Amino acid sequence: MDKTDRRQGMADVAQMAGVSLSTVDRVLNERGSVSDAKRRKVLKAAQALGLKRLLPSPVHGLLRFDLVMVDSATDHFRRLTAAFAQQAEMHRSRLILQRHIWQERDPQQLPELISNPVVPRQGLIVVAQDTPEVREALRKQIAAGVPVVLLTSSLPGLSEANYVGIDNHAAGRTAGRLMSQWVQNEKGARVLLVTNSLLYHAHQQRVKGFLEVMAERVPEVEVIGPLECFDDDDLNAAEISDYLEQRAGVRGLYTTGSGSSGVHRALVEQTERVVWISHEATAQHAQMLREGRLTLVLDQDPEGQAEAAIQHLRYANGDLDAPPQVRPQLRIVIDEMLEGSAP
Repeated sequence: MDKTDRRQGMADVAQMAGVSLSTVDRVLNERGSVSDAKRRKVLKAAQALGLKRLLPSPVHGLLRFDLVMVDSATDHFRRLTAAFAQQAEMHRSRLILQRHIWQERDPQQLPELISNPVVPRQGLIVVAQDTPEVREALRKQIAAGVPVVLLTSSLPGLSEANYVGIDNHAAGRTAGRLMSQWVQNEKGARVLLVTNSLLYHAHQQRVKGFLEVMAERVPEVEVIGPLECFDDDDLNAAEISDYLEQRAGVRGLYTTGSGSSGVHRALVEQTERVVWISHEATAQHAQMLREGRLTLVLDQDPEGQAEAAIQHLRYANGDLDAPPQVRPQLRIVIDEMLEGSAP
């Protein structure tokens, strides 16, 4: 390729990438600094056009990923925190993972953390509520070329972001299918449905799936709720105790979130057995399964979520040649599956 052809090829790359010819020159010839977003655009265009030259690596130095999670003491988020710490240690030669926390009592913190990184980022992993402010902040990050991973809870319609987590609608339907089998022959049975916050799409989907299957399979069974208890132990204990005392025939309970200590307090006071389905395979839930108070749990594989999220961002930055292979798995856990359960 002669000099004229080379210059024309670079001009084509500049046009496709929407940048100046000088930016293309700096990226392809490693001259001067270019933002990571523009660097990725140039290299993507060069690859698409089949530019006949050796292209530099899309990764320039250490990758910086921001992990933005809600301030939660639940076992799910403890497991996520530990899993991301392990991922950061495993890949410390390739990336820096900076963890940020937002408070649910101050929801404006979330869009601010999304919009205002402390240092330039090459990827964003976020546990997000579904609000207009959050959606707008995420759209601006995506438009700026930042790869975004939505963790645990998706946002419908935001297709440019990668969702990493289980199918929460399927999880709710699974809970409904199992619950319907337990209560189908119970005359006058009622089921209590308790959730965290319906601002999270994950809980919306679990509730929707559960209600669908209960209506399909046991339409005669009254489902009370969903009751938003925000993973709060005391609120869970008070709300569940009140409903169990006021409504005869409550035979089932599905909790889409956490706050299990409070749920346990409410159920211990009852003489009638209540089928209780919850989420997450934790040490606390293992003990409740062994004692027979908790019937089963649905686990959403936070360790798999952390690994898949990092893979998505590395792939988006050209640090992996193949798309992510890890997919978080929905698992059903009962007492018989626990270590030491066999006689």
